[in-house]
Amino acid sequence: MRRTLIALLAACSFNAVAADNWKPFPHDQSAFDYSGDKLRQAWPQLTRGFGNDYPFPDADWVITMATRHPQVLEKTVEANIGFSGKPEEAEIYAAKLQDVWRLMFRGDFAEAKEQGLALGVGGQIPAMFAQVVYALFLVPDQAEKHKLLEEVISYTDQAGELVQADTAAQFGRVYAKARLGEELSVPVVLQRGYTTQIPNELKALLAKHPQQPFALALYGGYEAGVIRKVGKMVGRMTYGVSTDNMEQYFSRSFKAQDNLPIGHYEYANALMYVYGDDEQEKALAHLKRAASIKPINAMEALEVAHAKRLLAQFEQTLAQN
Repeated sequence: MRRTLIALLAACSFNAVAADNWKPFPHDQSAFDYSGDKLRQAWPQLTRGFGNDYPFPDADWVITMATRHPQVLEKTVEANIGFSGKPEEAEIYAAKLQDVWRLMFRGDFAEAKEQGLALGVGGQIPAMFAQVVYALFLVPDQAEKHKLLEEVISYTDQAGELVQADTAAQFGRVYAKARLGEELSVPVVLQRGYTTQIPNELKALLAKHPQQPFALALYGGYEAGVIRKVGKMVGRMTYGVSTDNMEQYFSRSFKAQDNLPIGHYEYANALMYVYGDDEQEKALAHLKRAASIKPINAMEALEVAHAKRLLAQFEQTLAQN
């Protein structure tokens, strides 16, 4: 039964499909209206996966980023999008940037990408995060999904050291690499250097933000994924991963935020990968927790829907054995 359940979880985790045009968001969006002041009010909850202090993109933030990172202002001016560093221009730019985040949270992913990239470096952050979410949940063709994720990595690599200025950009890049690493063959993963890049980038991110829930859960999932592919002994000796590390990362993630659906179903996957039948009840409990969370944005709605599919198939498999 262990192999059956592992195969089920693996098969249900982020399958994807090629399409000439991006598909519309498949669920009700009415609950994800963050127009006007609603966005600022909901911001701490909407971005809780990035940690407790992810900055709201208002005019002050725009000016601060332009001052601290001259390359940002230089690239923005080069893009000719109407912001040259003046405070009155910052208000207009910030309003446009907030609209991109609204599109992202609402599930209008294609528009978020288009309008975000039109704003230059600052807009690239929600634009590329929208692309990651779209690729993972709404693209059924694996080749197309990989192409979209690789494009995210390329965009963030082109930003160079500026990526270090934003935790969402950092997480988005390593998230894309981790998902690719799960599906690519071991030789390809090694050739691309992901086995070094993924843990190093996660360590760098957590060194600055040790309680970022997304990064902690991703690290736990990464350790479990390596164990699944190469075994506990080789994983420990060659890649420095272990079940103890995996458990600690997930524990820290849940301590920081216990109401992120992705954390719970990632942990359910991890439990089956490394323990199999011995922890199937615990895995089932975490799938139920993920499926029960009320989503507050489009990404979470997709995650909850994914968790419900996993849960239904998991329970069916258990009933048949």
